[in-house]
Order: sequence, then structure tokens, then C-alpha cells
Amino acid sequence: MNISQPGAAARRTAAFVSTAASLLLAPAMQAAVLEEVIVTAQKRDQNLQDVGVSVTAMTGEAVEALGFTNSTDLAAQVPGLNIGTPVGEGNNPSIVLRGVGLNDFNDNNEGPVAVYKDDVYLGSMVGQTFQLFDMQRVEVLRGPQGTLYGRNATGGLVHYISNQPTEEFEVNSNLTLGSYDRLQLEGSISGPLSDGVRARLALAHNQHDPYVKNRIGPDTNEADSIAYRAMLAFDVGANASALLNLHGGESDVVAPAYQHQVTDPSGVDFWGYADNDGDPFRGDYDRNGSLRVETQGASLTFNYAGDIEFVSITAWEDVEKLHEEDSDVGPNPGLEPVFAADYEQLSQELRISADWQRGNWVAGLYYFDSEVEGDYQLDINYPGVVIDAILSSLGVPGFPAGLGPEIMDFLNYDVDFDQQTSSLAAFGQLEYTLSESWRLIAGLRYTTEERDYSYTNFDTDAGALVFDYSEGGADVINGNRTDIDQDNISGKLGLNWDVAENIMLFGNLSRGFKSGGFNAGFMDADMQFARDNFGITTQYDEEILDSFEVGVKSRLLGDKVRLNATLFYYDYKDYQALSFFGVSQFIVNSDAGVQGGELELVAQPLPGLELQLGASFLDTEVDEVRDLNTGDVLTDREMVLAPEFTLNGLVRYEWPIANGGAVSAQVDFNYQDDHFFDITNQPIAEEDGYVVWNARLAYVFPQQRWQVALWGKNLADEEYRVYSFDFTGPGGFNQNFFAPPRWFGLTLSYDY
Repeated sequence: MNISQPGAAARRTAAFVSTAASLLLAPAMQAAVLEEVIVTAQKRDQNLQDVGVSVTAMTGEAVEALGFTNSTDLAAQVPGLNIGTPVGEGNNPSIVLRGVGLNDFNDNNEGPVAVYKDDVYLGSMVGQTFQLFDMQRVEVLRGPQGTLYGRNATGGLVHYISNQPTEEFEVNSNLTLGSYDRLQLEGSISGPLSDGVRARLALAHNQHDPYVKNRIGPDTNEADSIAYRAMLAFDVGANASALLNLHGGESDVVAPAYQHQVTDPSGVDFWGYADNDGDPFRGDYDRNGSLRVETQGASLTFNYAGDIEFVSITAWEDVEKLHEEDSDVGPNPGLEPVFAADYEQLSQELRISADWQRGNWVAGLYYFDSEVEGDYQLDINYPGVVIDAILSSLGVPGFPAGLGPEIMDFLNYDVDFDQQTSSLAAFGQLEYTLSESWRLIAGLRYTTEERDYSYTNFDTDAGALVFDYSEGGADVINGNRTDIDQDNISGKLGLNWDVAENIMLFGNLSRGFKSGGFNAGFMDADMQFARDNFGITTQYDEEILDSFEVGVKSRLLGDKVRLNATLFYYDYKDYQALSFFGVSQFIVNSDAGVQGGELELVAQPLPGLELQLGASFLDTEVDEVRDLNTGDVLTDREMVLAPEFTLNGLVRYEWPIANGGAVSAQVDFNYQDDHFFDITNQPIAEEDGYVVWNARLAYVFPQQRWQVALWGKNLADEEYRVYSFDFTGPGGFNQNFFAPPRWFGLTLSYDY
């Protein structure tokens, strides 16, 4: 496979940024020096430049300055990271790193990119969308993970780390006002309660009016959420401490709406509707369902810091979701699903680590247990002529002549599923100093995982089972089982070479593993057809990813420039890919390959001036994917949300003023090359390349306690899709989700 050249727009943007950077770096560098970035990617405090893996780290101050308010915003400034929203903002995200991801929105699945918050893995996908507030930093690790972290992951991981309780009293608060009557409040208070006891309380509230206009009912795509985090840290003797973390949140809004795009040759969908106004923020939505997500959790971390450090992390998470969607995206009660799920998980991690004369080591045990109960419903209502055509295509006699076009109740699905997952793993990693310049890293992981599954789809109108995948059910045939019991050994072998004082080369061979699982959604006659004709089953296999990676980390020009670059190749066995057929979706396995690289440049050529540039190159190839609508086998497909080229950058300049205050100006951008939202790579699911520009102007008052910032997002008012679903088969239309329009705001901050 060859990495193709980026498009003309990308080359022009890259050339402009490169020229600007070279002009700024040309003068003699003054006293400006980049600050050291400390990360815990390898379970100990390290300078980012000493970590021999591909990592992007972002401080809490940077998160705030970029205006990131949600966990999904992060992708705008992380090379190789893309986050889509298949069922709308505030719902299950599709997180893709180096092309590795999963766009299945069913609540019984886990993505191949692990998400951690304060050292706790979040297994629920809807629980991976949350407000960002009172953050210390965010770390993104690319490539397979498992020899250092509790939950194994094939694609990488994203770790959100909150500010901790402090020894000194402090208060932080933000008030944001903006477009669409946006009101955002954030605040935290931290300090000692007594000798050896510290506490921190952080709260956040975000709301704004809808930005999608509904011509026949309430407007959609709004925000109304609250979140909290309470931490209590206390010393336990001279070398031990404990941290209790209680957290949760709630969001309750009108469910976000797709935009309607007719694909039927007749020029209207099956209900005779077409939205042809060309406005991506206006439509006709007859259903005003809700999207309600409630999360709560607790963790207790115990740390003993002796010659051998011991860490115990006990955590519980609970997520409840109700999503009432207007799937037909029109003024008719055509396709109306309800997705309700209750997810609960319990995890326990035990870890020991130590430094020794020739290096350091980490070893751990991890237990993970989760249960998700789903209650999905789908009401399908077609005009009589459409029902007649469907029945005729199935060989069933049509309705009597003269049947009118009135909409009729066709099917009412009631899906119930229950999935229990239990995983136990032992993992460890050793770093051994071979010489003054060479270090060897070796890691190993053993995972055993069990899943038990039960699924039924009942047609309430017909009073009959449509699909039964339960113990003894009609569809548990031909050796198919309702349980999975898998063992796997994965690991890592790496080598770091300190070429010079500030230049390190590294290479890693690693293997990632993600267990198999079960399809959910609305399985019906389409699933039976796919099973009988194409061999697709409710159960799909585990995936294995072998990664080969080389990179360089460098600090140049007296620590005024930080340049990191990585090249990688992935050999993917049984990649879990999502396909659609009718109103059902299926995960199927196919071999795949990915190759590419990332580059990150940070420079401070002058005091107060900071430049950042990030780029990623991807060439993804899925060997075979079957188009279930035609039966054709498609080869060499690109992965979903995997553009060949992306570019992100930032220019920030801060200068003091005479009264003791300071002014800062910042401009950042993100470019995405062409990419697909569907594994079959149909033209209708392809999004053209686009650039998004943002800016921020801030003033820090004397005494450095108050700050006011004026900002704008999507300044050019770029109209681009963040996801789409092709419903041509069951409805004659395409569903499109667009990113928010241009947005302005004012933020007032106070720190004490």
C-alpha cells in the first residue's frame, strides 16, 4: 500500500503554515524556552520527550483556551484522532485513532479506543461523552495498549485527568455567554480540611438554545447539562494516601435531528417528502422525542509509595440513557425508534511498580465486570402502496386494489437484550537500561474474557417473535452460542536510543486484542436473510492488531522547538466492521491494513509567541466488505472516519501591558481531508475536505486573578457533516448530521 498525496487544499494550507513557521524561526532565538510537559503515559511522571511511544498531551489551560467544553472536542487538535457522532451530539461517540475505531452505536458494544477518566476505564460508549471542566491534562496514546493499563485496547486510549485536591486554598470559576443564548458556568473550590485531609469540589452547567430550526414543532440540537465531581484525599500514614472520587452528570434535551437528503429516484422519500431548501440547520420533524443521559460513579484509589509502589483502584460506574429518535427525518411518523439502556460496571485494578539500578518495572492485575440491559423499540409506518410493494417483493399477496396511500402501522418491534461481560487480566512491563544510550522495553499481557448474551425481538402487533437469540432460541443454530469465552496473550517489545542529549529514536512492536461480541439493534427478517445467504451471524469474532512503529522525539534550538514524528504499519486480523441492511446493522470481520504517520511541532521562537502544528497521514485498506443490499463483495475499502491527510495548528501570542496585565491572541485551525462514514465507501457517505478556523482574544487583569476572553468558533461558518447514514433501502433518503454553525462567545474567569 502506498500513502497517496494530500489534496491541493491541504498542500496549500501546509505550505502556508510551513512558510510562516520558517520565517518566524529564522531570527536569532531569544530567551523563550518551551515548558516541560509531564505525562503519566507509562504509569510514572515523565517528560513527554522521554516517553518512547506516540503521545499527545494537552494541559487543562490549553483545553480551556481552545474552548473545548465536551470530550468529543478533543479531536480538533490531536493528529490521527477523529470523533464522529453517529446518533447526534451528546450521545454515543465513534472514536477513531489512526483509522482504528467502531461506528456501531448499539449500547452493548465497546470501542477499540479505550477512554479513561481519572485512571478509570469507561466501558459505556454513551458514558464517553461528558463535559470537560476543571481539567489538569488530557493524554492520547496511539497504538495497542494493555501492558500498562487495566483494559486492553487495539487502537489506543484517551485519558482525561482532573485537577486534584490541593494543600493550599484555591477557587476557580468561569462564566461564558455566547450565541444561541449560551450560558456556561464552571467552578471549583479546593484546599485542606485538616492535617492530612484535602478536598476538591467542581461543578459545571452548560446550556444553549437549539440551532436547528423545526418548521412544524420544537427546535432541536440544544444543550442542557450539569456535571459534578467531589474528591476527598487523605494521608494514611507517612507513605500512603487515598483518594475518593464521586462524580456524575445529567443531560436532558430534545433529541438532536438529522438533515433529510432524498435518494430515491422519484425525487421524494417513501412518504412523499423531500427537504430541498439546502439549509443544513432547518427541517420538518414530527417527533419531539428526548435524549436523556444520566451518569454516576465512584472510585477509591489507594497509593503506597515505598521502595515498591502499590496502587489499588476500585471503581463503579452507572449510565442510563433514553433516546427517542425521529429516524425518518420528516413530518410523517415513518420510522420512530427508542433506544433505552442501563449500563453498570465494576472494576478493580491492583498495580505494583519500582525503580531499580538498571531501569523500572510495572506489574498489575485487572478485573472488569459489566452488564448492559437494552430496551429498544421501533415503530415502522409506511403508506399502503409501499407496504403492498414490500409484501409483493417477499412473495406475499398484495392488498386489494384501490388501497389508498394513507400511512399504515406496518411493524412494531420490541427488542430486549442483556449482555454480561467479565474480564480478568494480568499485565506487566519492564524497562531495562542496556547502556547509557539504549533502553529495552518489554511487556506482556494475559486476558481471559467471558460474555453472556440474550436477545429477543418481538412484534407487538403480530404477537410473535421476530428474532430469538437466547438460550434455546430459534436462531441459536448451526453451532452459534449465546456466550463467548476467550483467552489472549498480547504484548510489546520496544527499543529507545538516545542519539544525542535532546534526540531520541524509538521503535515498538506490539499486539492488541479486542474480544468478539454480539450484534444488537433491530434484527429481523433482514438478519435471517443475511445469515442464510451471506453467512452473517449474530456473533462476531475477536480482532487482533499487530503494530510496527518507529519514531523520533527531539528538542531543538535550545529547547525552543519540540519536534516529534512517528511512522507506523498495522496488520489487522478480523477487523470488526459495521455494515447496514434494512433497519438492521451487523458487525462482520475482515482483514485490514493501515499505514501512516504523525508529526507534531511546537515552537516558541520569541518570548510570548507559541506555534503548534500537527499532521497525520493515513492509508487504510479493508480487504473485503459485502454490500448486503446488492450482495456484491467490495474490496480495498477505506475505513470509516479515516481521512488520508489531516492538519491542525495554532498560533498564540501573549504580551504584557503597562498596567501589569497581559493580552493574548490565538488562532487555531483543523483541516480534514475527504473521508467516509460507511465501510462500503458509497459516494453518498463521502464527506469532502474542509477547514475550520477558530480565534480567541483574552485580557488578564493586573494581579492575574481576573481574565476576560472573546472567542469565535467556526469563523468561516463552514458547513460540514460529522456523520451520515444511508437509509435508501428502508426509506429512500439519507440521514446527515452537521457540525454546529459559527459561534461567538465571551468568557469571564476568576482564579484565587
